[in-house]
Parts: sequence; C-alpha cells; structure tokens
Amino acid sequence: MTTQTTLRTLASALLLLAFSAPALAGDVEDCRSKAKMSNEARLKSCNAVIEGKQAKGADLAFAYYKRAMTASANPKADQAEVMADVSKAIEIDPKLMEAYAFRALGYNKALKYDNAIADLGSAIAIAPDRWGLYSLRAMIQAQKKDKQAALADFRSALALNPPATSAEMIRQRISKLEQGTTQ
Repeated sequence: MTTQTTLRTLASALLLLAFSAPALAGDVEDCRSKAKMSNEARLKSCNAVIEGKQAKGADLAFAYYKRAMTASANPKADQAEVMADVSKAIEIDPKLMEAYAFRALGYNKALKYDNAIADLGSAIAIAPDRWGLYSLRAMIQAQKKDKQAALADFRSALALNPPATSAEMIRQRISKLEQGTTQ
C-alpha cells in the first residue's frame, strides 16, 4: 500500500468519524434532554444511541432508561420490553437512581411489592436525600399491608422537608395508617 493510499484511507476514516460524532452527540443530547419533544422523536434519538453501539456507560444506560420511560407512556406498550430496558439500564449503570425508581413502579403495577420495595431501597441508598423515594416506598408498603414499615418511611420522608403540599399529603397518610385505614 502506497503512502498516498494510506493517507486517503486515513482521511476517509477521519471524515467518517467527523460526520458520525456530531450525530451521535446530538442523539445523546436529544435522548437526555428535558425539553418537550414528541415521544416518537425521543424514541428515535434513544434508539439511535442504543443501536449505534458507540455510546457507553452512563449515556447508554440513560438511553435504555429513557426509552423505557418514553415507551411506557403508550398504553399499548409491551411491559416486558419496558422492564427489560430499565433492567438493562441498571445493569449498565448500577448508580442510575431514576432507573431503580422507575422499575419499582413497574413492579408495583405487576403487584410484585417485594421487588418494588427492594428497588426503592437501592434508589434510596444512592440518593438518601430524596424524600419522594421514601414516600413512594411507604405507599407500596401500605399496599403490602406493612403498616410499621410504611409509617417509618413516611416519617423519613417528612424529616427531609418536602414541599408543603406533599408534606400535608404525607401527614394525612400517616394519620390514616395510625387509625388503621390504608386509603
């Protein structure tokens, strides 16, 4: 191979990288974006990140998580696929607190309370200052009829000073549990 051929090959490879990197960066940015966009556009960008096999670590995990969240907004979504995506996100990045919390909601919907509580325990271990995680776990524990655990978590949520309207809702739930009702 001549030097000129080698240089052309190298230039082609660099040109290809130059064009593919911004597209990937844009897909990652769109997938991660909190900006309002259609579910179709969000799914497209997250699919591009996942299928492009160029993203790694946190970006790839977040793409799986966000794809699961976006897909779940469709009432006809395949819940097994949604749970597979969010589980893959956790496998890739075990510190992605949002993925544990989201998967807990899926487990709760499937009446798998112990799995939901375990995932919320993992989320709380990552972000112990998030009052909403304690409150959500308390609600699931109340559904499971574990009054003492629910009360403890509601009290933990209150100790983290949630906004006033949320604090009032938590106090009402505590009162109902103490009175023996769970609604």
